[in-house]
Amino acid sequence: MGTWEVGIYQNDLSADMKDDYISKLKAGKSDEQALAEMLDEYKEEADDIDCKCDLFIALAGIMWDKGRLTEEIKQRALAEIEEDKTAERWEGEKIRQKRCIELEKFKEKLESEMPPRKKVPVHRPYKAGWIEGGVYCFQITETIDGYEEYTGWYATFYVDKVYKEDWIVRGVWDEVADAYFFLSKDKPQSADDIKRMKNILFSWPPIQINYEAEILESSKRQRPKDLTYLGKCGDFRYPHNDKYSNKDLVFWGYCTERDLVWGYVKQLEYERSLSGNEN
Repeated sequence: MGTWEVGIYQNDLSADMKDDYISKLKAGKSDEQALAEMLDEYKEEADDIDCKCDLFIALAGIMWDKGRLTEEIKQRALAEIEEDKTAERWEGEKIRQKRCIELEKFKEKLESEMPPRKKVPVHRPYKAGWIEGGVYCFQITETIDGYEEYTGWYATFYVDKVYKEDWIVRGVWDEVADAYFFLSKDKPQSADDIKRMKNILFSWPPIQINYEAEILESSKRQRPKDLTYLGKCGDFRYPHNDKYSNKDLVFWGYCTERDLVWGYVKQLEYERSLSGNEN
């Protein structure tokens, strides 16, 4: 576990503890269940002399912030605060003094009146509704510097598979999709039109070749307004992907159109390089 500063959450373990505890509340776990699971999942760290201080101090801090701190965790954290003041991991008097200042401020916080219990919104599993084997399209509306000619073109994608992943809240499984994207000047009229389109390259040589992307979303409202379902393509021809290539990530509205245009241009460059090598 890495430590980059003397603050309460400025180490990997404390940051993970904070995120994991909040994720359990967002997943709908009760206060008691969330705490029990945290103590069970981090029981090895709780017995480790180099980890237990960060663990209980961080846990007490986030529980206090959310109005859920128990007396047992509070007392354990206060004990760890005193022990951490003289811990050998804080090498150098200047660093130790900075850490002690942080610990004293945190101790005052824990001993002050805890705020009322805060409501944590529960994240419900998201159902994307994509159709496996389905083909969708939308128009490129963004004007991209240097690539203005592609404004008005159409992005089309084939949904290869739909599965579940806990990418928003740990333990809450949302639907995501793997897809292959294409770009064309003319609007496709049917799902089979993708067989005549150029793939969009997300990662290119010499590092790797990757045409596959993972669509991540938390709301259908984020999708392109003109998104159109064209039907299923029963005989999709998969482009070559390097065996160990990482899938690109597609977040609607977050540079999506720009990334697709860049990927299309890279595909054209890649094809030209292959043609040059052949000659």
